[in-house]
Amino acid sequence: MPRLELALPMLAVLAVACADDSTAMTTADTTTSTATDAGTDSNTPSPTTTTPDPTASTITTATATDGTTTVPGTASDTATVTSDPTVSSDPTATGPSTTEPGTTATSDTSDTTTGSGVCGVAGETVAAELVHVGKPAACGPLEFTGTRISDQKGPAWQLDGCACGDNCLVPDPWTLNVQAPGPWLPLLPACPRIVVDRAEGFGGCQFVAISVWDLAAPGEPAVYHAGHGLTPTQAGSAELTITPQSIDTCDCEGCCQPAELWDLQFSLAGADVTLSEGESAALGQRNAINFESHHSGLCDAPLDAHWAIRKPA
Repeated sequence: MPRLELALPMLAVLAVACADDSTAMTTADTTTSTATDAGTDSNTPSPTTTTPDPTASTITTATATDGTTTVPGTASDTATVTSDPTVSSDPTATGPSTTEPGTTATSDTSDTTTGSGVCGVAGETVAAELVHVGKPAACGPLEFTGTRISDQKGPAWQLDGCACGDNCLVPDPWTLNVQAPGPWLPLLPACPRIVVDRAEGFGGCQFVAISVWDLAAPGEPAVYHAGHGLTPTQAGSAELTITPQSIDTCDCEGCCQPAELWDLQFSLAGADVTLSEGESAALGQRNAINFESHHSGLCDAPLDAHWAIRKPA
């Protein structure tokens, strides 16, 4: 019995020791298992690396001076409209009229400048040539009476010196050419009287003026007057006067005289009208236009004055 009593305490000690070893081993195994599970937990996100897309556009923000930030493509994406300096914003602006008027006159004197050597604006011109075919004439007035054998509309007409109504066996050919804007060409009567004044000038015989009467309407004013200068034909001066009215003078460096701008007063068969450059208006039973009326002041420069008076169709 004594030996059994001694053996029981020793068994108790050994049981305690074995229990401690089992606890230690269990704790260690649990720790190892936890650490391993933590490294392979599928619920824990892995760190990712973002690579810039080389095809993506880079958006740069701009900071204004007031501290605000503007992002392209937002409200700051506005178009800038630049006015075309060559386009007039005035819808009423017009140049010299080449349309047979009626009653309304139009003009544009915006290029008239005082003191700059520029007076007036360039306008349309008028010229006429009357030729007796095969019979050259000396420089000076040239007159035709006879029959129109081509259409009444120009600008070129075939004429015959045979009087209207006569049966001439031998033709007497003439030609008339008029250079002017279409609406200001004459409508030539079937039986016209045509006078063209010419004068010696630079380059030979120069056109001065033309007058056309209708022989079938005796006593009526001419159906057409036109000229390059400030006077009508000598034959037409009995019914038409042109009076220049000085409007402006301009200094002209190196010129023989100051440049000058005029209005033109037309008086025909008791009717009067005054026209500035580019203006047109009714003149009694006729229509009148002042294409241009100025002088540049340059030495030997021709007078820039052209005008026309026409019976309406």
